[in-house]
Amino acid sequence: MKKIFKTITLLAILALVGQRLSAQNNEIPKVSQSFEANIGFGDGTTGSLSWNRTHGLFQSKKIRIGYGLRLSAFGGNNLEYITAPANLTKNNETIDTLIVESPLTMGLSAVIHIEYMLSSKLKLGFNIDALGLGFGRESDARFVSSESSEFPANLTAKPTSYNVLLIGDNDIGQLKSEFFLAYRITDPLWLKAGLDMTFSEYTTDRLLTHENDRFRYKAMLFFVGIAFSPVNR
Repeated sequence: MKKIFKTITLLAILALVGQRLSAQNNEIPKVSQSFEANIGFGDGTTGSLSWNRTHGLFQSKKIRIGYGLRLSAFGGNNLEYITAPANLTKNNETIDTLIVESPLTMGLSAVIHIEYMLSSKLKLGFNIDALGLGFGRESDARFVSSESSEFPANLTAKPTSYNVLLIGDNDIGQLKSEFFLAYRITDPLWLKAGLDMTFSEYTTDRLLTHENDRFRYKAMLFFVGIAFSPVNR
Protein backbone atom coordinates (compact mmCIF):
# COMPACT_ATOMS: atom_id res chain seq x y z
CA MET A 1 0.00 0.00 0.00
CA LYS A 2 2.88 2.41 0.77
CA LYS A 3 4.17 2.00 -2.79
CA ILE A 4 0.72 2.82 -4.21
CA PHE A 5 0.38 5.96 -2.06
CA LYS A 6 3.88 7.11 -3.07
CA THR A 7 2.99 6.55 -6.73
CA ILE A 8 -0.26 8.52 -6.43
CA THR A 9 1.57 11.37 -4.68
CA LEU A 10 4.22 11.47 -7.40
CA LEU A 11 1.57 11.50 -10.14
CA ALA A 12 -0.24 14.37 -8.42
CA ILE A 13 2.97 16.42 -8.20
CA LEU A 14 3.80 15.76 -11.85
CA ALA A 15 0.28 16.71 -12.88
CA LEU A 16 0.47 20.04 -11.04
CA VAL A 17 3.89 20.85 -12.49
CA GLY A 18 2.82 19.81 -15.98
CA GLN A 19 -0.30 21.93 -15.78
CA ARG A 20 1.79 25.04 -15.15
CA LEU A 21 4.36 24.26 -17.83
CA SER A 22 2.10 23.13 -20.64
CA ALA A 23 0.40 25.50 -23.04
CA GLN A 24 -3.33 25.75 -22.94
CA ASN A 25 -5.08 23.79 -25.71
CA ASN A 26 -8.83 23.35 -25.46
CA GLU A 27 -9.33 21.61 -28.80
CA ILE A 28 -10.35 17.93 -28.76
CA PRO A 29 -8.74 16.15 -31.73
CA LYS A 30 -10.68 14.14 -34.28
CA VAL A 31 -7.94 11.48 -34.43
CA SER A 32 -5.42 10.62 -31.74
CA GLN A 33 -2.63 8.03 -31.57
CA SER A 34 -0.64 7.05 -28.49
CA PHE A 35 2.06 4.74 -27.18
CA GLU A 36 1.48 3.58 -23.62
CA ALA A 37 3.25 1.78 -20.77
CA ASN A 38 1.33 0.59 -17.70
CA ILE A 39 2.13 -1.38 -14.55
CA GLY A 40 -0.36 -2.86 -12.09
CA PHE A 41 -0.26 -4.25 -8.54
CA GLY A 42 -2.69 -6.41 -6.60
CA ASP A 43 -3.40 -10.11 -7.06
CA GLY A 44 -0.04 -10.54 -8.73
CA THR A 45 1.73 -8.04 -10.98
CA THR A 46 0.91 -6.94 -14.50
CA GLY A 47 2.58 -4.78 -17.12
CA SER A 48 1.77 -3.75 -20.68
CA LEU A 49 3.03 -1.83 -23.71
CA SER A 50 0.56 -0.72 -26.36
CA TRP A 51 -0.14 1.35 -29.46
CA ASN A 52 -3.62 2.87 -29.71
CA ARG A 53 -5.65 4.98 -32.12
CA THR A 54 -9.00 6.64 -31.30
CA HIS A 55 -11.52 8.59 -33.39
CA GLY A 56 -13.88 11.26 -32.07
CA LEU A 57 -17.57 10.89 -32.92
CA PHE A 58 -20.11 13.59 -33.69
CA GLN A 59 -19.36 17.32 -33.66
CA SER A 60 -18.09 17.44 -30.07
CA LYS A 61 -15.70 14.48 -30.58
CA LYS A 62 -16.03 13.76 -26.84
CA ILE A 63 -17.22 10.20 -27.40
CA ARG A 64 -14.35 8.21 -28.90
CA ILE A 65 -13.89 4.69 -30.19
CA GLY A 66 -10.70 3.05 -31.30
CA TYR A 67 -8.42 0.09 -31.65
CA GLY A 68 -4.85 -0.88 -30.89
CA LEU A 69 -2.28 -3.58 -30.24
CA ARG A 70 -1.14 -4.55 -26.73
CA LEU A 71 1.65 -6.69 -25.32
CA SER A 72 0.78 -7.65 -21.75
CA ALA A 73 2.27 -9.83 -19.01
CA PHE A 74 0.95 -11.21 -15.72
CA GLY A 75 2.90 -12.98 -12.99
CA GLY A 76 2.69 -14.14 -9.39
CA ASN A 77 3.54 -16.94 -7.00
CA ASN A 78 1.54 -20.04 -6.04
CA LEU A 79 -1.71 -18.77 -7.50
CA GLU A 80 -4.87 -20.89 -7.52
CA TYR A 81 -6.18 -21.24 -11.08
CA ILE A 82 -9.64 -22.77 -11.39
CA THR A 83 -11.44 -24.64 -14.16
CA ALA A 84 -11.88 -22.31 -17.15
CA PRO A 85 -14.49 -23.71 -19.62
CA ALA A 86 -17.93 -22.15 -19.15
CA ASN A 87 -19.76 -25.48 -19.43
CA LEU A 88 -17.95 -26.64 -16.26
CA THR A 89 -17.95 -23.43 -14.19
CA LYS A 90 -21.76 -23.43 -14.09
CA ASN A 91 -21.61 -26.19 -11.48
CA ASN A 92 -19.42 -25.95 -8.37
CA GLU A 93 -19.09 -29.73 -8.35
CA THR A 94 -17.17 -29.67 -11.64
CA ILE A 95 -14.70 -26.94 -10.69
CA ASP A 96 -11.14 -28.08 -10.04
CA THR A 97 -8.07 -26.16 -8.88
CA LEU A 98 -4.60 -25.92 -10.36
CA ILE A 99 -2.01 -24.30 -8.08
CA VAL A 100 0.67 -22.84 -10.36
CA GLU A 101 4.00 -22.26 -8.64
CA SER A 102 5.48 -19.49 -10.78
CA PRO A 103 2.91 -18.27 -13.31
CA LEU A 104 3.99 -15.88 -16.06
CA THR A 105 1.52 -15.51 -18.89
CA MET A 106 1.81 -13.05 -21.76
CA GLY A 107 -0.45 -11.94 -24.57
CA LEU A 108 -0.16 -10.00 -27.82
CA SER A 109 -3.68 -8.95 -28.69
CA ALA A 110 -5.80 -6.52 -30.66
CA VAL A 111 -7.58 -4.06 -28.34
CA ILE A 112 -10.95 -2.26 -28.46
CA HIS A 113 -11.20 1.25 -26.92
CA ILE A 114 -14.10 3.40 -25.73
CA GLU A 115 -13.40 6.83 -24.22
CA TYR A 116 -15.20 9.97 -23.11
CA MET A 117 -13.44 13.35 -22.99
CA LEU A 118 -14.52 15.28 -19.90
CA SER A 119 -12.34 18.12 -21.21
CA SER A 120 -9.32 18.51 -23.47
CA LYS A 121 -7.14 17.48 -20.50
CA LEU A 122 -9.22 14.82 -18.77
CA LYS A 123 -10.83 11.62 -20.04
CA LEU A 124 -12.48 8.43 -18.85
CA GLY A 125 -11.91 5.22 -20.73
CA PHE A 126 -12.38 1.50 -21.07
CA ASN A 127 -10.44 -0.96 -23.20
CA ILE A 128 -10.36 -4.73 -23.62
CA ASP A 129 -8.32 -7.32 -25.48
CA ALA A 130 -10.24 -8.99 -28.30
CA LEU A 131 -8.08 -11.49 -30.18
CA GLY A 132 -4.45 -12.53 -30.07
CA LEU A 133 -1.69 -14.96 -29.17
CA GLY A 134 -0.72 -16.26 -25.73
CA PHE A 135 2.69 -17.37 -24.51
CA GLY A 136 4.91 -17.27 -21.42
CA ARG A 137 6.61 -19.56 -18.93
CA GLU A 138 5.89 -23.24 -18.41
CA SER A 139 5.50 -23.96 -14.70
CA ASP A 140 5.17 -26.82 -12.25
CA ALA A 141 1.66 -27.11 -10.85
CA ARG A 142 -0.36 -29.07 -8.31
CA PHE A 143 -3.78 -30.39 -9.29
CA VAL A 144 -6.60 -30.52 -6.74
CA SER A 145 -9.55 -32.50 -8.07
CA SER A 146 -13.19 -31.86 -7.21
CA GLU A 147 -13.74 -35.60 -7.06
CA SER A 148 -11.74 -38.73 -6.28
CA SER A 149 -9.59 -39.53 -9.29
CA GLU A 150 -6.42 -41.24 -10.38
CA PHE A 151 -4.95 -38.13 -11.95
CA PRO A 152 -1.47 -37.10 -10.73
CA ALA A 153 -1.27 -34.33 -8.17
CA ASN A 154 1.90 -32.86 -9.69
CA LEU A 155 2.25 -31.94 -13.35
CA THR A 156 3.36 -29.13 -15.67
CA ALA A 157 1.33 -26.46 -17.43
CA LYS A 158 1.97 -23.74 -20.01
CA PRO A 159 0.10 -20.56 -20.97
CA THR A 160 -2.83 -21.10 -23.34
CA SER A 161 -1.58 -20.33 -26.85
CA TYR A 162 -4.39 -18.08 -28.12
CA ASN A 163 -6.63 -15.35 -26.70
CA VAL A 164 -10.26 -14.89 -27.70
CA LEU A 165 -12.84 -12.53 -26.18
CA LEU A 166 -16.15 -14.40 -25.91
CA ILE A 167 -17.56 -12.71 -22.77
CA GLY A 168 -17.37 -14.10 -19.22
CA ASP A 169 -16.21 -17.67 -18.65
CA ASN A 170 -16.43 -18.32 -22.39
CA ASP A 171 -13.22 -16.27 -22.80
CA ILE A 172 -10.04 -18.10 -23.78
CA GLY A 173 -6.44 -17.24 -22.88
CA GLN A 174 -4.90 -14.11 -21.39
CA LEU A 175 -7.23 -11.12 -21.72
CA LYS A 176 -6.81 -7.70 -20.13
CA SER A 177 -9.36 -4.92 -19.64
CA GLU A 178 -8.89 -1.49 -18.06
CA PHE A 179 -11.15 1.18 -16.56
CA PHE A 180 -9.17 4.39 -16.23
CA LEU A 181 -8.96 8.12 -15.72
CA ALA A 182 -6.28 9.97 -17.73
CA TYR A 183 -4.91 13.50 -17.32
CA ARG A 184 -2.85 15.41 -19.90
CA ILE A 185 0.15 17.00 -18.17
CA THR A 186 1.75 18.37 -21.36
CA ASP A 187 0.69 18.47 -24.99
CA PRO A 188 1.93 14.93 -25.83
CA LEU A 189 2.00 13.28 -22.35
CA TRP A 190 -0.85 11.75 -20.36
CA LEU A 191 -0.87 10.14 -16.91
CA LYS A 192 -3.29 7.25 -16.36
CA ALA A 193 -4.62 5.39 -13.34
CA GLY A 194 -7.41 2.90 -12.81
CA LEU A 195 -8.47 -0.71 -12.41
CA ASP A 196 -7.02 -3.61 -14.38
CA MET A 197 -8.87 -6.92 -14.76
CA THR A 198 -6.61 -9.62 -16.20
CA PHE A 199 -7.62 -13.17 -17.08
CA SER A 200 -4.54 -15.41 -17.00
CA GLU A 201 -4.89 -18.96 -18.29
CA TYR A 202 -2.81 -22.14 -18.20
CA THR A 203 -3.22 -25.37 -20.16
CA THR A 204 -2.00 -28.60 -18.57
CA ASP A 205 0.07 -31.21 -20.41
CA ARG A 206 -2.78 -33.75 -20.19
CA LEU A 207 -6.56 -33.91 -19.85
CA LEU A 208 -7.71 -34.04 -16.25
CA THR A 209 -11.05 -34.46 -14.46
CA HIS A 210 -14.11 -33.77 -16.67
CA GLU A 211 -11.88 -33.95 -19.77
CA ASN A 212 -10.53 -30.48 -18.99
CA ASP A 213 -7.03 -29.04 -19.41
CA ARG A 214 -7.67 -25.26 -19.12
CA PHE A 215 -7.47 -23.27 -15.87
CA ARG A 216 -7.99 -19.54 -15.28
CA TYR A 217 -6.97 -16.95 -12.72
CA LYS A 218 -8.95 -13.69 -12.51
CA ALA A 219 -6.85 -10.84 -11.14
CA MET A 220 -8.11 -7.42 -10.09
CA LEU A 221 -5.32 -4.84 -9.88
CA PHE A 222 -4.70 -1.12 -9.48
CA PHE A 223 -2.59 0.28 -12.31
CA VAL A 224 -0.76 3.47 -13.24
CA GLY A 225 0.73 4.39 -16.57
CA ILE A 226 1.95 7.01 -18.98
CA ALA A 227 0.90 7.65 -22.58
CA PHE A 228 2.82 9.54 -25.28
CA SER A 229 0.45 10.94 -27.90
CA PRO A 230 2.43 12.51 -30.80
CA VAL A 231 -0.46 12.47 -33.30
CA ASN A 232 -3.51 14.64 -32.59
CA ARG A 233 -5.45 16.14 -35.47
